[in-house]
Amino acid sequence: MSARLSAGDPAVSFVRGQERYRGPKFALVDEVYATPDGEVERPVIHHPGAVAILAEPEPGLLLMVRQFRYSIRSWTLEIPAGTRVPGEAPEATAMRELEEESGYRAGRLSEIMRFHPAVGVSDEEMMLYRAEDLTPGTAAPDPGELVRRELVSLADLPGMLAAGQRFDAKTLIALALLGIPLRSGNG
Repeated sequence: MSARLSAGDPAVSFVRGQERYRGPKFALVDEVYATPDGEVERPVIHHPGAVAILAEPEPGLLLMVRQFRYSIRSWTLEIPAGTRVPGEAPEATAMRELEEESGYRAGRLSEIMRFHPAVGVSDEEMMLYRAEDLTPGTAAPDPGELVRRELVSLADLPGMLAAGQRFDAKTLIALALLGIPLRSGNG
């Protein structure tokens, strides 16, 4: 039977890790931990962190991007977001990613919240910002980043969800914060 741990229990400690992959955006490490159940090994993705941007250029319109996601071989509708460069301030990442993906520049950013989008496999922390005082411009996505800006009516989002439009987790969190009912076509 597995031991039950309470928050802050010091009974778990890191023993060692072996890097299996290192790329420009993350590293995959097989990590070994000492636990009350003995040593356990878990693969962990170490990530420099990411940002997501909630922006309403006009009342009732949400700035989104339609993006091809290679991992699911499909297009999604998302709020602008991106991975931090190690050592880069999260606000600088948010400004850079907002402009690269959508062309918009923000006069002001304010942090809304932080969360871990995939805590079962990754240490990535995502910071959600609200962008205000927006000025439109021309997007400049990275090569291979298939993305285009879309302005979506907040009133249309419940119907899009019900019709099965694909959204990612950070976007669903942002929609929930805006009070958009989250019902998919599957339930």
